[in-house]
Amino acid sequence: MSADRDRAAFIAADLPELPRGKVYQLWFNDDGSMRAAGLIGPGQGTQAMLMDGPVGRATGMGLTVEPAGGSDRPTSEPVALMDFPT
Repeated sequence: MSADRDRAAFIAADLPELPRGKVYQLWFNDDGSMRAAGLIGPGQGTQAMLMDGPVGRATGMGLTVEPAGGSDRPTSEPVALMDFPT
C-alpha cells in the first residue's frame, strides 16, 4: 500500500484453484464496509495486481470467493483479511 500514491497492490502465491464459475474478489475495508477492488481469475503460481481504485480511507483489504463477474458486496466468508500499516 502506498499512501503517497493512494494505491495498493495484491500479491499471492499458490491460491487454491476454484470451482468453475467462481473467482477471487479483492475488497477495500472502509471501516467495516467492503468496497470492490478487483477480480482474480483462475490461475496457478503467483498472482499480482494493482487493486482497482484509490485506497482512500480504507484500513485494510479482504479476499473472498465470488461468482464469475464479481459481486457488489461479499457473498462469502473472507479467505483473507489484512490491515494496512498505519
